[in-house]
Amino acid sequence: MLLAQSWIPDLSAIFTQFAAEAVLCLAIPVIILADVFAGPARREKVAGLIGMGALVLAFVLALIQPADGVMLTKLLRADGLAKAFRLIAIATGVIAAVGAMRGEITKARTEFYVCLLGAVVGACLTAAANDLAMLYLAIETLSIAGYLLAGFRKDNAKSAEAAMKYVIFGAIASAIMLYGMTLVYGFAGTSTIATPEGMTYASIASEAATAAMSPAFLIAVVLVFAGLAYKIAAAPFQFWCPDVYEGAPTSVAAFLAVASKGAGFAVILRFFSAVTSGGDMTETLQAVLLIVALVTMTIGNLAALRQNNAKRLLAYSAIAHAGYLLVGVAVTNQAGATAVVFYMMVYLFMTLGAFYMVGIVERQTGRTDIDAYTGLGFRAPMFAACLAICLISLTGLPPTAGFPGKFFLFQQVFAHAGEQQSSLFFWGGVIGLLNGVISLGYYTRFLKVMYLCDRDQIPTGSFAFGGIDRGMVLMLTAPVLVLGIAFQGLRELADTLAKGIF
Repeated sequence: MLLAQSWIPDLSAIFTQFAAEAVLCLAIPVIILADVFAGPARREKVAGLIGMGALVLAFVLALIQPADGVMLTKLLRADGLAKAFRLIAIATGVIAAVGAMRGEITKARTEFYVCLLGAVVGACLTAAANDLAMLYLAIETLSIAGYLLAGFRKDNAKSAEAAMKYVIFGAIASAIMLYGMTLVYGFAGTSTIATPEGMTYASIASEAATAAMSPAFLIAVVLVFAGLAYKIAAAPFQFWCPDVYEGAPTSVAAFLAVASKGAGFAVILRFFSAVTSGGDMTETLQAVLLIVALVTMTIGNLAALRQNNAKRLLAYSAIAHAGYLLVGVAVTNQAGATAVVFYMMVYLFMTLGAFYMVGIVERQTGRTDIDAYTGLGFRAPMFAACLAICLISLTGLPPTAGFPGKFFLFQQVFAHAGEQQSSLFFWGGVIGLLNGVISLGYYTRFLKVMYLCDRDQIPTGSFAFGGIDRGMVLMLTAPVLVLGIAFQGLRELADTLAKGIF
């Protein structure tokens, strides 16, 4: 009886705290059945409508769902962190679905939406996972769906290559992470990550002080982090990222850059909150995280300087931003977690905006090189202005949302350096700021070809920018400007959602 009470889920909790995931899971068989009965002429349209409807409904439910930390058995936790990254994953899924509807996916749309919904469910469950076994299953759900989405264009050699590389790197990282999880379980004696307030059962967080007495526990934690570093494209596991982003459909690349990365950071925050609660190896783990962060952002920014393909350039940009976000995690306190959640929210708009506009240019011109943007400042002034805003925000310049995002991250780094008298964190903050300067070198290349090209180089053909595309671009760009000035409300929301992590 006690075992049943512990492991059989409370259905009321599923439909109150996890209603968004329930809707997405139910929508998958509905799409498959609709594909069978709708007929050849209508099946893809019906699949798109059901998939988009499920994503929109799930987003609304996720928005109104409480974030009170209620547990679904011991496996899933409906706290603020889960809610924040659930919203990010579903919102990214909506944008990816719109991109597919706009003609990027012309064949097998039913299969595309099934895989997309599966990936979104995996991202949501990853963010909410409070058990190592549940975490592994959720990550694999996200990863396997991601492999299929990356190689969805079977007639494209680059897409097939992208999927193959993604699978190989993913399998290696998954094996490393699983081995690390078994070691953590062996040291802690439990697979539960953290014990919610008011509960008394054992967890990794409650046993971390004892487990940290063994140096091997540090190795176990590093192995788990290695697997998670692959998911967020952090060094030295970033090699898959540029090829996969280039070969995958642009909407899929956007999903991997935001939703997959967001889910990874939710896990990293939750996991490191647990393993650093003992205190004995906190400084060592902080140093490891900071060094990985600095190496990641430096590799991403320096490699991006040499890119001429817009999708590869944004891939290296995503790697660099993984480094910036890891800086906030390295502080391992409440303020650092708040800065990570805040930056991830603004990163959602500026990255999805950039990828969506790259997708528009690719559909219009059939090209992804930077020269395809030549003269857009004159041919499509509104489009070019929106792209410029997103790129300036990714650089971290005011008055865009990227400025307060980076400011809060590095504010915590320098504050920690002052409190702990840490020269490592001080110079880490300096290196991070210098990386922001380096990023100007490749983001401004877009601005140069759009606005500073010779008039005789401007293509004579028209550039269509209207309807749904214009609405989506404006919807993604407007928050980048607004949050660059009126960011205090989002900052307070991020603080509320991140509460209790450290």
